[in-house]
Amino acid sequence: MHRLQQSFPVVFVRSLLFYALAGLAAVPFLLCWPALRGPRRTVYAIADRYLRVMLWLLRGVCGIRYRVVGQDRLPEGAVLIASQHESTWETLFFQVLFDHPVMYAKTPIFSYPVFGPVVRKFGHIPVAAGASADAMRAAFRAGAAAVKDGRSLVIFPSGTRRKDTAELQAGVGVLYQLAGVKVVPVRLNSGTMWPHGQWLKFPGTIEVQIAPVIEAGLDRRDFMQILSASLADDHVPVELENL
Repeated sequence: MHRLQQSFPVVFVRSLLFYALAGLAAVPFLLCWPALRGPRRTVYAIADRYLRVMLWLLRGVCGIRYRVVGQDRLPEGAVLIASQHESTWETLFFQVLFDHPVMYAKTPIFSYPVFGPVVRKFGHIPVAAGASADAMRAAFRAGAAAVKDGRSLVIFPSGTRRKDTAELQAGVGVLYQLAGVKVVPVRLNSGTMWPHGQWLKFPGTIEVQIAPVIEAGLDRRDFMQILSASLADDHVPVELENL
């Protein structure tokens, strides 16, 4: 996986241009606002097209490409997709990479204009910051119900955006037992090109690595150990190249 070396002024200008063009590209999609009240498949179609425009702009303007390794490991049917979480990139584009999975999202997002209705239509599950134990159990049950209804569920076992994935949240094991399905670990290096807390976008290739599937029905402790090893950061080296 590579981040290309590029001078700061060039990165600055390309990042500004990306945001300007992304804003302009959103205008025709905003005209589809009434369609957000339609069937979920209609909202999927509109959102997918905009996300693919965003991917095209990231590649053409910012020089950010992506590739998926190990896609043949994805099993049939609904699964838990347990991914590293380094940036906003995966929260947006996993929708098109993994066929519209359900995700957990922070509660305020559901009240955002335009974006909020889309998140609700996608069936994402709200989770409040500092939620009580009862609220978290309810969220776990909602996630397990979505999986049993035939939809895959994306989870970020380390919680908020971070590169250190050594420490997994205990609730991941609870959700694994409730859902009773296979788990697909996913490693990536999106934070190198799309850093959390920065608006600059750096050129390079985001590699999404699908690790071997973890079978359902394991002891919770064994599952957590296997998942932690599967998401270990030393599997995601970052090399520098000259542009």
